[in-house]
Amino acid sequence: MFRGFSPGPVKNGRAAFKILWHRDRLFDLIVDTRNRRMSFPLLLPAFDASMTRELNAFIATRQSKDVPEHRRIDPKKATVRASNRGGNAGLTLALKGGDYEYGIRKLIHLVHEIFLTFLAEGRYYQYQVDTFELDPDHP
Repeated sequence: MFRGFSPGPVKNGRAAFKILWHRDRLFDLIVDTRNRRMSFPLLLPAFDASMTRELNAFIATRQSKDVPEHRRIDPKKATVRASNRGGNAGLTLALKGGDYEYGIRKLIHLVHEIFLTFLAEGRYYQYQVDTFELDPDHP
């Protein structure tokens, strides 16, 4: 799943990690135990506000009982939301308890689904070509 992983500094309950992952991009993962939050502050670059609204609609489907339990994010345990800062989308999961293993597992699975399902839908093909230099001849 990951091609590389390295821990960064830990300070005041915040740990930073670098992950080499989708499309050989380096992602920052921040785990904040004081606020019970985990985030990918820059998940999707060059992602406008309307795209972020569509991403949040997709995320909402992953919190629905229509999704099998093993793929669903239980809203009693955590909430997740995409945000847009400066034209870039980030993703934050907020735990309602202290089950960090549950939270990180669900956040990682959600990011995986965003890249393999949400972005794979027709509307985002050109975004992937433009942003991630996806070869249009070899999708």
